[in-house]
Amino acid sequence: MSKTQKKTKIILGPFKKDNHGSISLLNTVFKNNLDANYEVIRFFTDRNKGKTSLSKLNFYNIVYFLKQQLDLIRLVRKLHPQIFHFSIHSFWSMEKSLVMIAIAKLFGTEKTIAHLHGGSFESFWINMNPIRRKIARIMFKNVDMIIVASTYWKFFFEENGFKNQIKIVNNPIDEEFVKAIEKVKGTHRNSDFLFVGSLGKRKGTYDLLKVAELNKDFSLVLIGNSEETGDFEKVSNIIEQHKLSNVKLIRSDKLSLKDKVKYFSESGCFIFPSYTENFPLVIIEAAAAGMPIISTKVGAVPEFFGNRENILFVEAGNIQLINEAIITLEKNKDFGIELGKNARTTYVNKLALPLIINQLHNAYKTLLN
Repeated sequence: MSKTQKKTKIILGPFKKDNHGSISLLNTVFKNNLDANYEVIRFFTDRNKGKTSLSKLNFYNIVYFLKQQLDLIRLVRKLHPQIFHFSIHSFWSMEKSLVMIAIAKLFGTEKTIAHLHGGSFESFWINMNPIRRKIARIMFKNVDMIIVASTYWKFFFEENGFKNQIKIVNNPIDEEFVKAIEKVKGTHRNSDFLFVGSLGKRKGTYDLLKVAELNKDFSLVLIGNSEETGDFEKVSNIIEQHKLSNVKLIRSDKLSLKDKVKYFSESGCFIFPSYTENFPLVIIEAAAAGMPIISTKVGAVPEFFGNRENILFVEAGNIQLINEAIITLEKNKDFGIELGKNARTTYVNKLALPLIINQLHNAYKTLLN
């Protein structure tokens, strides 16, 4: 790009000032790797209350939504960006995001992108009230491009009659984590099975506790915080009531880089029996760290991982099958090492950051042309 040529302006969001949450982290990775070619402006959506019910229609969400609209209008009118690139989720967050996109276009943004991050979007859309779905389809007409994390989601939108441009951009992970994990040499993995993420029913947390009660040799480390209000306390109570001394519970909204590298480099296996996902960043992080992984076939995961090749697949809610997978890795360490090596190779060849940034560059070029 010549010095006289102006960079394309992109408003990207949402961001949190403390970089809390997977979407803010993902967008930070995008921004850090787009700044050389684009002028990327962060759109912040920080809030002080109502943090555990972002997808619900309530007073706090309405107030924050109105404030965010005003902030966006001011930003668009001031900067006149070529692209407004905003995440879209399930439940009332979908309508909120679609309104934000419509506002951006109304006040001067040339092109708009809705970036799907909602892991429950498929069931949400299929089970939606027909009138609400019809209104949503009208609102989607303001969206010039939908970005999804996998072929699975691209097919979903096409099969459901969406006429928008649809591009695949796989989820990137924190580049600082990748650099740090690659510097770790000679660490011997322990016997712990690691779970990192929101704690709750959707993520399979309570299923893991059932396995821990069944299999006392199963050493589990749970790191996260409530997905729904009270989940952390409920998990803690179950551990106490059932005397699950083989479960270590750590409350954390966001692990420090040092702690994340420690857990991902030292734990014996990453386990993630979630019911619905888009493309979970923690699976990609575990692959980058060369960990053996036990997971359900959620979202984009089966497109990159094959059972007994670079992962062990289990069925969500199937306690016996989850336990069998755990026992398999407990008894066959060499098999686990091989799974971890293959997962790392998958990350390098298919999910490394340069590949993903190139996907996003191509999506922007397509949109602007």
